[in-house]
Amino acid sequence: MNIRNFLSPPLIAASVLLVGCQDIGTEPQTNVPPNTGGGGQNVSFQQRVLPIFLRYGCPGCHGGTNGLTVTTVAALLQGGIHGPAVAPGKADSSLIIKKTSPNPPFGDRMPQGGPYLPDTTRQVIKDWINQGAQNN
Repeated sequence: MNIRNFLSPPLIAASVLLVGCQDIGTEPQTNVPPNTGGGGQNVSFQQRVLPIFLRYGCPGCHGGTNGLTVTTVAALLQGGIHGPAVAPGKADSSLIIKKTSPNPPFGDRMPQGGPYLPDTTRQVIKDWINQGAQNN
């Protein structure tokens, strides 16, 4: 095979364009809406978060244990003996996120003894908190 036939001018031009192109990005966005948990919709406590707590048995341990109840937004905001379980708009500062993380600041990781919440499930809770922990 003749290398001249292989390296035709159109092929060389296309190669230069593809190799030489850079993604220079876009202008920074302003007025970006808050994290909505995907799909542009707010995460609902009743439809998405509470079912997580129920599925993992959280009300069984936190139906008042240490003053914490997880079945209502008001109770999560009030918290227990360690303070509010949720800091609206601040998921990473929220006790419920810290306690479901691999290295909680005190005590055992929740739910105690596992099974632990998958990262995608924890993200739903984080999204809800970052959206303001609405009673929706």
